[in-house]
Amino acid sequence: MGELGLNKIFGGLLAVFLVVMGLREVSSMVFGSSYHGHHEYESLNEWAEKNFAYFVEMAETSGSSDEEEEVYDLGLLLAGADISVGERSFNAQCKTCHTIEQGGNNGTGPNLYNIMGGAKGQVAGFGYSGALDRTEGTWSYENMDNWLRAPSQYATGTSMAFAGLRRDPQRASVLAYLASYSPDAPEAPAPLPAEAAETVTDEVVEAGAEVLEDTPIVGEDATGIIEEATETIDANIEAAEDAIESAPEDVIDAIEN
Repeated sequence: MGELGLNKIFGGLLAVFLVVMGLREVSSMVFGSSYHGHHEYESLNEWAEKNFAYFVEMAETSGSSDEEEEVYDLGLLLAGADISVGERSFNAQCKTCHTIEQGGNNGTGPNLYNIMGGAKGQVAGFGYSGALDRTEGTWSYENMDNWLRAPSQYATGTSMAFAGLRRDPQRASVLAYLASYSPDAPEAPAPLPAEAAETVTDEVVEAGAEVLEDTPIVGEDATGIIEEATETIDANIEAAEDAIESAPEDVIDAIEN
């Protein structure tokens, strides 16, 4: 091999070395200890601002969430249930195994007429697996809701080969449809009142605070204005709480009609 060939090989190795060193330097600039090692910057945006003249601000993310867990309100879902949607879901998901009309025959599953509020595993002429015997209570809305969500989890060992209805509104509509074929169905649970009451009360108090802020208070007038505003707020809170307490009856009447 001549001198020219050795120079080419040496030049190639030198080029590879320079490329590797350049990549290491770039990596150190981007992912270096100034941010990830010593954590001198409180956020990625702060690091970018310190190291680059122009940058696009990025959304900060966190591994934990401070959001409150959402409360499952079956009563509210039932208040908005659509029986026609429940009928379509029943025909698509349940009708191959169940009848629902009065006097209907048992199939792969039992006839479901008057099922809501009834005892579990008591349809005449149907051979149950016995899995429901290990569950408590009757077919209340809550129990039927849990059963329809995931039968195998609600009654371990059940022979019902159905994965369940995962969507809450669809499941509530099926419950309403079953109840429409259940003359002895219990009253549907009312929407949870506590959260609504707290929301309404907060809104009333905030509105009263805004009135106080917009009202100039001078000298002896201050006490009278504050007392009057307080009485107004208390009256509004009481009226709101009374309205909320009567709301479940209105919801139940709407469902029955």
